[in-house]
Amino acid sequence: MGASFLFYDLETFGADPRRSRIAQFAAIRTDEALEEIDEPVDFLVRPADDLLPSPDASMVTGLSPQHALAKGVPEAEAFSRIFDEMSRPQTCTLGYNSLRFDDEFVRFGLYRNFFDAYEREWRGGNSRWDLLDVMRLAHALRPDGIAWPAREDGKGTSFKLEHLAAANGVRVGDAHEALSDVRALIGLARRFRQSQPRLWTYALQLRDKRFAAGLVDTVAMTPLLHVSQRYPASRLCAAPVLPLARHPRFDTRVIVFDLDSEPDALLDLDAETIAARLYLRADALPEGESRVALKEVHLNRCPALVRWDHLREEDLARLAIEPARIEQRASRLRAAGPALAEKLRRVYAVERELPPGDADGALYDGFLPDGDKRLFAQVRSTSPAQLGARQFGFRDPRLVELLFRYRARNWPDSLDQGERARWDDYRRARLAEGSGLSELGFTQYFQRIATLRAEHAADASRLQLLDQLQDWGTGLAHGLGGIAPDAGTEEPRPPA
Repeated sequence: MGASFLFYDLETFGADPRRSRIAQFAAIRTDEALEEIDEPVDFLVRPADDLLPSPDASMVTGLSPQHALAKGVPEAEAFSRIFDEMSRPQTCTLGYNSLRFDDEFVRFGLYRNFFDAYEREWRGGNSRWDLLDVMRLAHALRPDGIAWPAREDGKGTSFKLEHLAAANGVRVGDAHEALSDVRALIGLARRFRQSQPRLWTYALQLRDKRFAAGLVDTVAMTPLLHVSQRYPASRLCAAPVLPLARHPRFDTRVIVFDLDSEPDALLDLDAETIAARLYLRADALPEGESRVALKEVHLNRCPALVRWDHLREEDLARLAIEPARIEQRASRLRAAGPALAEKLRRVYAVERELPPGDADGALYDGFLPDGDKRLFAQVRSTSPAQLGARQFGFRDPRLVELLFRYRARNWPDSLDQGERARWDDYRRARLAEGSGLSELGFTQYFQRIATLRAEHAADASRLQLLDQLQDWGTGLAHGLGGIAPDAGTEEPRPPA
């Protein structure tokens, strides 16, 4: 089989891939002309008994944990199927906001289930892509041929898939149903490719980090256009940026300056002051201070970049970019010379201090030893009954703990009495209020359900879903010895 696209979408039980799980996976494979070549893939994933789903996520998807438990497959089987689909040679896996959201859930899920979290992204000529910033790129530079709906607040264009799909007549089924969203995305891709074929071909090249790196010249410090959600809709999500330096700790990142801003703060402030402002929210900055307009371009995340000399006069006019002003600011930064590069090295050289991660969320806490990864296939091929007795000899302690949780989540009946007690202790710790291991503890979970009941008091279908969420939490709580409800929560009811 030749090169293909695997369009996919997830529905999830929460927003944090480190602490929540996938509820549904759907995918459709097409050829390079965007014609379907395989049967669609669509399945639910069973939630384990250490998961409190986000009530807000369930209200969006309409999926209850009970339905996923009854109709879904164990997480181990789900990720085996996902890995097989995404690992087929010459597959470009893509979604909508997938690099920032869906791909992270896939990576953490593969890691929890003893697959290499990254292999499917590159081996066999594979790649990954994300159409969200590609659509922003089209909107900024080549908007003809696509209908662009307004945001609900009237402030610019809405890039929500549901709005774009409706405006362009490519929706089949309901929004936030995984397979329907996949079909909508394919329809949108076809519309884009048909109306702007040259931009489609160009954007495909941005999947290759070497191609992207070739656009970013930190020696000559040549401006270029960067399109990203990090720039406001009032600027069409686009910014003229100046490449300043390679990131001192990450080879695939380049530090750039947004030339829509004056560079005074960057030139005048010391490295420590700039670093202190870098990660603060705008509303957390002292009055009169602003964040320095530095950004990181991730070369391995298909950045939407365009060379400066490829921009037409009408492009600059549409983006309200004044070339003379941009060049004046760029010249000031170039004149700063090596001292500016050294300042940036000091700004970005210090790692942000983060608390030690729990094993589930520790994927990025360091690369796993190659010897440990070579054991993954043995773990996956070992029967549940034998997993508890077999010693794999992992060197990385994360994998020792993950192996126990892998058994407990997928085959809880394989645990003996002592292991069951250990698992229950972990569940209590995970679901305790303020543990940081779960998106919600029991108290927050029941409080949120109570709030949503009041908001949707006249909607019978939503109230029924909230009843199911209430029963799920109650069942977990009683299984762990019960909890004491706080003020504002509903009394947990015994399981039906």
